[in-house]
Amino acid sequence: MKSIRHRWNDLSISKKLNLVVGVMAVLIAGELVTLRFAMRTLSAVRAFVSGEGRWSKAQKNAVYRFERFTITRREAEYSAFLEALKIPDGDHAARIELLSDHPDLAKVRQGFLAGHIHPDDILPMIELLRRFYWISYIASAIEAWTQADLFLDEIRTHAANYRAILYREGPQSPKLLVVSNRISRLNDQLTEVEETFSDVLGEGSRWLEYLVITLLFMAVLTVESIGLTLTYLTSRKLSRGLQAVNAAATRIGHGDFSQTLEVSSKDEIGQLNQSVNRMKELLQKSYGDLQSSHIELETRVAERTAELARLATENARLYEQAKCAVQMRDEFLSIASHELRTPLTSLHLQLQMLSRSVKPSPADVDLRKIENLSNTSLSLSRRLNALLEELMDLTRIRVGKLELKRERCDLSAIVCDVTAQLSEQSAQAGSSIAIHARQPIFGEFDPTRMGQVVTNLVSNAIKYGSGQPIDITTIAEDGRAYVIVQDHGLGIAPEKQAQIFERFERGSPHESISGLGLGLYISRQIIEAHGGKISVESFPGKGSTFKAEIGLA
Repeated sequence: MKSIRHRWNDLSISKKLNLVVGVMAVLIAGELVTLRFAMRTLSAVRAFVSGEGRWSKAQKNAVYRFERFTITRREAEYSAFLEALKIPDGDHAARIELLSDHPDLAKVRQGFLAGHIHPDDILPMIELLRRFYWISYIASAIEAWTQADLFLDEIRTHAANYRAILYREGPQSPKLLVVSNRISRLNDQLTEVEETFSDVLGEGSRWLEYLVITLLFMAVLTVESIGLTLTYLTSRKLSRGLQAVNAAATRIGHGDFSQTLEVSSKDEIGQLNQSVNRMKELLQKSYGDLQSSHIELETRVAERTAELARLATENARLYEQAKCAVQMRDEFLSIASHELRTPLTSLHLQLQMLSRSVKPSPADVDLRKIENLSNTSLSLSRRLNALLEELMDLTRIRVGKLELKRERCDLSAIVCDVTAQLSEQSAQAGSSIAIHARQPIFGEFDPTRMGQVVTNLVSNAIKYGSGQPIDITTIAEDGRAYVIVQDHGLGIAPEKQAQIFERFERGSPHESISGLGLGLYISRQIIEAHGGKISVESFPGKGSTFKAEIGLA
């Protein structure tokens, strides 16, 4: 019992309620089965009583017809006598077959039908005899039924003998009176047997009724007792548990941490007690820490108040200086970009002319060296020009002068053009570029600015791709265009992913990888100017995936 009680306490409240309902349902189902069995058995007894009435009526009708035959000597009366005996004969055949070792229920049913038993009553009558034949009442009734069949057979035999004597010796034969008297005595004895059969069935019916009422009373008592017990135990457990939790929570709310709730089960109440105990421990610790830090906090507040009063004036002065410095920095960037652009452009043109005028000759090493130097100078000038463009774009963005020149163009073609321009750079880095452009994507874009975005994304993939393949995908869905650039290189730390789209932020701390940290910031500004957004998904050591989304209209 102790083990059962522990298991019951460890069940969850929902399982306890389901178990209570389940037990009640099973018990009620058992009660209904018992009631059905009782009603079916009582119905079978009623059918036997009704069948006995038909049997008795048929027997009396047969004797009456025989008596009419002795008076009228009409063969029709004798035929009516035999016809009346068919009802007891059917019941007799059913009884003989039913009490055999291997009864044929089809023959039993046929016999009861011949005995004018209602078809719906036949199966309950069969079940009653097969299940309760050993009960004294049923055994006595079967014995009386058997004796009545024997008396009826004798009546049939004497009636046939009477008819034979009548036709053989004539109506004046003294034997006829002897046979007729014998049939009358048998009829009187048969009446006594019928009364015995009826009395036994009546006693059996009353006994069965008492038994059924007792069983039903016990079933109802069991259902109510178990249901009320389980309900009482469950409700008491819940009520006591909730009262204890409520009292503990009230004490904790008033700062009393002295009492600990007992955890005696694994159900929701036990789990709630554990949670309240943990909450009490945490609150007690926090309360102690709060008290200990209160004095320290007051001291520090006093000190900080004095310090803040001193710094307030200084911060105001520094703010004005910082504001002027920012304005000066922006003006410097703008002036420096414009001032440096002219000589760098001239240098770039001169180096291009030098590169075109120098023809490589295997015999002339100096000329080859000059060509290499000129190509290097071109690369450097392109790099300086790109840096200047980034600085100028930064200035335009800061002063709100970043303008778009929209025109209808193919985004997939822009991606292909940029990839072709960067093919030599990707080849030098050892990264192959695969373009997945299923179809042209036409929309209202600024082709130059979109090319700048794609250049920044692909250049970063080459720089940080560690020589791994790069995948570029362009798709259009639901009026939106997407450019997805995926590399399999260094990746970006999670804490840096939210910062790389800001000014002067870089995805990698490696000094060997050049850049001012402006490319992604400018790309974000361009994409947002197109009414779109740009995002990144990256895992350190596994690469990064940049996704730019803009509207087609």
